[in-house]
Amino acid sequence: MEKDKILEFVKNLKIKDHVILFYANPKEKHDVLFTYLKAGLEKGEAVAYVASQESPEQIEQAMRDFGIDVKQYEKNGALRIIDYRDWYIIDRKFNVKKTIELWKNLFDESIAKGFKGLRVTGEMACFFENGMVKELIEYENVLHKTLEIPMIGICAYDSNLIASQEDGIELLLNLLNMHSKFICDNSYSLSLHFSPKSTKQLEPFIAWEKFDQVIS
Repeated sequence: MEKDKILEFVKNLKIKDHVILFYANPKEKHDVLFTYLKAGLEKGEAVAYVASQESPEQIEQAMRDFGIDVKQYEKNGALRIIDYRDWYIIDRKFNVKKTIELWKNLFDESIAKGFKGLRVTGEMACFFENGMVKELIEYENVLHKTLEIPMIGICAYDSNLIASQEDGIELLLNLLNMHSKFICDNSYSLSLHFSPKSTKQLEPFIAWEKFDQVIS
C-alpha cells in the first residue's frame, strides 16, 4: 500500500488498538510514528514515546525536524519522550506489572489534565539489546490483542533485530498474533530475512486472513 495511505491509517487508529510496526530504518520509523503522534496532538490527545534504539534527545530533535513543536507540547504536558530505562527495563530489570501500572497512571493523569485521550508508542529494541526477548513476549501477551487500557498503542520493531534471533520466524509469528493490526511498508520484505520454507507461515498474515486490518 502507498505510504500516504499508511500515514492516513495511523492518524485514525481507534481506542484500544494494539498495533505492531515493522521498520527497516529510522526514517521509516519516524515517518509513521511521528505522523501518528502528531495527529493525536492535533486532536487534543496526550502522547508518549518510549525511546530505546535512539536516545530521547535524538527523538526530540527528529520530532522538531518533522515539524512537531516539541517545546510547546512538552510545556503543556501533551508530549512525553521517555527513556526506556525509566519505563521498560528499570535498574536492569523488567517488571511487567510495573510497566502496565506506569501506562495506567499515565492514562489517568492525561485524562485528569483534560486531554481527550492517550496514544503511545515504544521502541522495543531494548529488549533485544538486553537479552530479554522472553520478557518481551510476556509483556506483549499481557497487553493482549486489544488493549485493556483505553488508549492507542503502536509497538515499533526493527525487523533486522527480529531476523537476528535464532528462532526469528517463530518470534515474528508470536508477535503478529499478539497484535490486532500490523504495519509494514512492504509486508513481503519481512520474508527476505527468512528462508522460503519458513516464510510460508507468513502467508496467512500477508493474505489479510489473520488481522482486522493489515497495512502493507
